[in-house]
Amino acid sequence: MSTGTDRAPASEEVSERTARAVAEAARETEWTRPSFAKGLYLGHFDPDLIHPHPVPSPEQQAAGDAFLARLEEFARTMDGRRIERESRIPDEYLRGLAELGTFGMKTPTEYGGLGLSLTYYGRALVLLGSVHPSLGAMFSAHQSVGVPEPVKVFGTE
Repeated sequence: MSTGTDRAPASEEVSERTARAVAEAARETEWTRPSFAKGLYLGHFDPDLIHPHPVPSPEQQAAGDAFLARLEEFARTMDGRRIERESRIPDEYLRGLAELGTFGMKTPTEYGGLGLSLTYYGRALVLLGSVHPSLGAMFSAHQSVGVPEPVKVFGTE
């Protein structure tokens, strides 16, 4: 159990060099699992790595379909031209998307998220991007390098 003495006080600034060293130390140095994308870059196509596609449980499918229906209904109230005209996403759009759980699409349900599969996440991004590209970009960034993925991969209880 940590006593808290192994960390720098929050008020201390962390240098760029220290931050880089921590990031490099966390980097995976050996990849032992097969990778479809890596294979493609090396000129090897292995369809067994991506087929058969995962099949959601009936509960996961019902939850994903229900979320997409609510998201589509809300998306119809948003105006992409307004986003373009004002050069910003209106606060009421962000509040509505938050209420739908959109910021937690990929966050597991046990942590308060929707726990959507990548299929439903992708469909949600397509829907949001059809309103305005900035919505798709914002949620794509938030879900991948923002909160859910780093917490899932590197977080602890």
